[in-house]
Amino acid sequence: MWTRKRRNALARAFALGLLLAWSLWGSTADAETPAHAQVPGQPLALPARIDEIRIEGLARTKPFVVRRELGFVEGDVIDQHAFDLAVARLWNTAIFAHVDAHVVRDAERNVLVLRIEDKWTLIPIFDFGSGGGAFYFDVGATDNNVAGRFLDAAAEYQNFQGLHGGRAMFHDPRFLGTRTDLFVKGERLVRPRPGFSDQRTLGSVEVDRLTFEDRIRAGLRVSIFADRFVPPTHGTAFYPPETNTVLVEPSFRIGRVDTVRLRQRGARLELRPGLGFNWGQDEGTYVSFVAEVLAFAMFGRRWNLATRVRAAGIDHVPEQLELYAGGLDFIRGFPDNFVRTQAYALTNVELRFVAFDSTWLALMPAVFTDAIAARSPSGTPGTALSVGAGLRVLVPKFVGTGARVDFAIPLESTLRAVTVAEQPLFGPATPTPNMHSFQLSLGVYQFF
Repeated sequence: MWTRKRRNALARAFALGLLLAWSLWGSTADAETPAHAQVPGQPLALPARIDEIRIEGLARTKPFVVRRELGFVEGDVIDQHAFDLAVARLWNTAIFAHVDAHVVRDAERNVLVLRIEDKWTLIPIFDFGSGGGAFYFDVGATDNNVAGRFLDAAAEYQNFQGLHGGRAMFHDPRFLGTRTDLFVKGERLVRPRPGFSDQRTLGSVEVDRLTFEDRIRAGLRVSIFADRFVPPTHGTAFYPPETNTVLVEPSFRIGRVDTVRLRQRGARLELRPGLGFNWGQDEGTYVSFVAEVLAFAMFGRRWNLATRVRAAGIDHVPEQLELYAGGLDFIRGFPDNFVRTQAYALTNVELRFVAFDSTWLALMPAVFTDAIAARSPSGTPGTALSVGAGLRVLVPKFVGTGARVDFAIPLESTLRAVTVAEQPLFGPATPTPNMHSFQLSLGVYQFF
């Protein structure tokens, strides 16, 4: 069966290919140097008082969005640190294809000249799949810059084996004009798992506050959801108890990762403990946690080293609330839902190279290794390791858009699968990997 993320990647790639065929005549730009005319006036050393903020190049984004990210206004004296932070914040919105900033002396005034190019942020969603006697499709759209006001919204309809569902999301990264992040989501979607398909109805609200130059982020997410089950798309049927859950997750993040066009730099650590309350056929409380480190380093003008280290755990819970990992999300080369566990630690390391970068097309080959250590449902610990290489075909003019094609080779696996005969003891059977073979991994944009 073609999985959901693979179908979504191909559908987006096809739609964007039609657009690229028309638009590739666009001008070519270096990865960090936008194609603009020479900045007027004489360059000015910092610190300096800013008499005027001149914003050029915006086509859709409102000027107040840019001004709000700067952290200063006309009349303020800024130093190099404040200037660099302002530029980093503009890049980190992810809605601009180019950010070019200079402070110049022009007509007896100190002018901050910002030349900015908008990205296209309205992206269609079309996704379908079939297999194991099941068929589903999704259709919708997402926009990261609604009405040019740096608001994020998405709406999606899903039909899974005749069951109607969907998702609606609203995200305001600058709630009430402050550096407060508001995220509201409601959805009813089906998640294929080994042995069952989980139809989850969920509503969640998250509020986070950014402080200390965006290096500290603290917040709280509250989710309420109900899990009901329909036949699996593959594997022998096994239905966990139906549950209703309230999950409260405070979060804390320290550090900052900055985006510079196609590459990232910096590091951050995020901690997200959780306390869940179940009622229904399986009542009780449980605790969970997720700890994740992201670290990026840029070398020269084209190289980018990306690293993720993640650990997660959860109490004894019904099978639908356990932790799952596989080729679609955390460890390439292995089947989806290959890992079903209550605790794991994993790492992903990628070396990325910007081979070509223009307004409408960028090519980034990469080599990588993925590894995971987990405890299987039978209680035995094990590990899995894969290596591989791939290519990202990105569209810098569009937000988070492009196709990722990776080939991974699973080199090691000591994680014991749950067999059909063991289902009464350990829950639904888990898939087994095809060791030492080339496995295709498809996705949208970057793996992480």
